[in-house]
Amino acid sequence: MATKAFSVPFADVTNSVSFPFAPKPPTASPRHCVFSLTCSAGKGERPWKTSDARLVLQDGSIWNAKSFGASGTQVGEVVFNTSLTGYQEILTDPSYAGQFVLMTNPHIGNTGVNFDDEESRRCFLSGLVIRSLSISTSNWRCVKALGDYLVERNIMGIYDVDTRAITRRLRQDGSLIGVLSTDNSKTEQELLQISQSWNIVGIDLISGVSCMSPLEWIDKTEDEWEFHPNKDPAGETFHVVAYDFGIKHNILRRLASYRCKITVVPSTWPASETLKIKPDGVIILSNGPGDPSAIPYAVETVKNILGKVPVFGICMGHQLLGQALGGKTFKMKFGHHGGNHPVRNLRTGHVEISAQNHNYAVDPATLPKGVEVTHINLNDGSCAGLAFPSQRVLSLQYHPEASPGPHDSDYAFREFVQLMMQDRKKANKSLKLAAAQASDA
Repeated sequence: MATKAFSVPFADVTNSVSFPFAPKPPTASPRHCVFSLTCSAGKGERPWKTSDARLVLQDGSIWNAKSFGASGTQVGEVVFNTSLTGYQEILTDPSYAGQFVLMTNPHIGNTGVNFDDEESRRCFLSGLVIRSLSISTSNWRCVKALGDYLVERNIMGIYDVDTRAITRRLRQDGSLIGVLSTDNSKTEQELLQISQSWNIVGIDLISGVSCMSPLEWIDKTEDEWEFHPNKDPAGETFHVVAYDFGIKHNILRRLASYRCKITVVPSTWPASETLKIKPDGVIILSNGPGDPSAIPYAVETVKNILGKVPVFGICMGHQLLGQALGGKTFKMKFGHHGGNHPVRNLRTGHVEISAQNHNYAVDPATLPKGVEVTHINLNDGSCAGLAFPSQRVLSLQYHPEASPGPHDSDYAFREFVQLMMQDRKKANKSLKLAAAQASDA
């Protein structure tokens, strides 16, 4: 600690700043102001946080940053998300298992977190990468700050890193494996070796996010958030089995709001057990993390269900349906992640703004005759929706529940209900015909 006193003539002080109404200094001998300057040297802490974390990508680039949330070392695939809001829904989306999510929106954390916006029972992503961490929160539903939330859930986060430069690199080179570390004992070469020796392709990530046993779901979208009020609350009810490959809560809420009784089953649940329940339909889950080719057991389950009940696939379910129908899936360069992706409905010609989160897509050229491509992504022309009328199948590559939004594609749940309604009418008609024939005999 050092203290030094020095003097400055009064005239010099008054001349350095303009004071319109200040009295003029006396013409006599100038007075002096004495200042004391105290400096901290060596061991004193700085009043600001310094870089204490590193993100090392498999291409050899090293990004110094400041940490928040949990500490340690973690490996994952780095993807960028273009959503402007909804970071809490992203944090709790099981589809991000095994991935670092980089937010392109520069300012994150300003609304804090709450317990109503969570999409699953916990956070599944490997880490969060942002440009600027809000120093305060301002939202009427906020219960805690983002950093405290990540600490409690043991999720790493970094900020004050050039997210724009990393995004440009990912767009140019494709998704990259990265290692995030706050451990100073690990060298950059060690972290690089970890990033280059790990691969997300071919790993079954779904078994780590699925439920362990069947459960019933009853919660609907709350009235204050309902954007398509049910005009026929006394209408028919349909029993749906939802395979949990990492399902989001708001998919279940939207189904329940469309008068569906929902049984959620694990990803490994046999098709034979599902059919014993005699459901009106099966939603082959919405979202799910990783490579669809890494879960052949799920593809076999879908094959054994096709043609027996109406089937609705969302995101991972869409890809599994594509494979079950005989098509192939492929890994995209950097995938689709965000709440602002334009999609064209080829049946109506309408353009929908959609929420998407996937790194794999169905190759429509490999699909058999009779399968119809119903939607395409307008950014790259990739397949965004399928239908196979003879098998009572429809699917979307993106999220029609889209929480926190947009809600352009919510009609897909209504179409699924109509598909089950048609199937029920057809079955009832067949039963009446069989009963009439039996009575005649």
